[in-house]
Amino acid sequence: MSNAMSPHPLPIDLPDDFAQTPSASHSVKSDMPPPPDVEPIDDHAAQADRYAHHPKGPVDGVIAAIHFLSRVCGVASASMFAIAMLIICQLVFMRYVLNDSTVWQTEAVIFLMIGATLVGLPYVQLLRGHVNVDLLPLYLKRGARMTLAIVTLLCGMGISAMFAFYGLELVIEAYEGGWLSETIWAVPLWKPFTALPVGFGLLFLQFVADFLSLITRRSTPFDIREGAF
Repeated sequence: MSNAMSPHPLPIDLPDDFAQTPSASHSVKSDMPPPPDVEPIDDHAAQADRYAHHPKGPVDGVIAAIHFLSRVCGVASASMFAIAMLIICQLVFMRYVLNDSTVWQTEAVIFLMIGATLVGLPYVQLLRGHVNVDLLPLYLKRGARMTLAIVTLLCGMGISAMFAFYGLELVIEAYEGGWLSETIWAVPLWKPFTALPVGFGLLFLQFVADFLSLITRRSTPFDIREGAF
């Protein structure tokens, strides 16, 4: 009865004497501790303190420059996708509204879409947008997690460097051989092939930046917070 007669009735699952306890207040949410399986959200000050101990030096300039190039690649990739969409709209208008033939639109869209995918590789790596299965790193200890991260980055650098090298060879061979696409437009193939060494070359640099950040303790392995497990 006291719960029903009070000016501020309490929830039915709380005892009537809850309002008289020293720790009670009008806001139950602010006084109740969070569940043990919920991590508190770090505020900006805590984040600043956590990253303040990171070493500073010339490596920061190298990493910042590579990150800038990766962001430029992201802008270029998005622009190429946008241009491809506009060309598709123009193709539909020319073909189905004006009943005119199309010569270069289909091929241009194909080259732009492939080029945008390749050029956007470093930006996606910068955002950690590639497919990543972190179940194993989560359950590894700190030392093993660091070792796995280093091995993974070294493999990424090796694969991207290999694709960039052979892509450059392909561009040179296409340029010297005068290769043309087998269409009416007859595009010199060395131009669209250039996206291969450029994309993988800059992806290699982004892997280098990630490797430098990792070994200098500017980042954690697989971006997993230290002490998470």
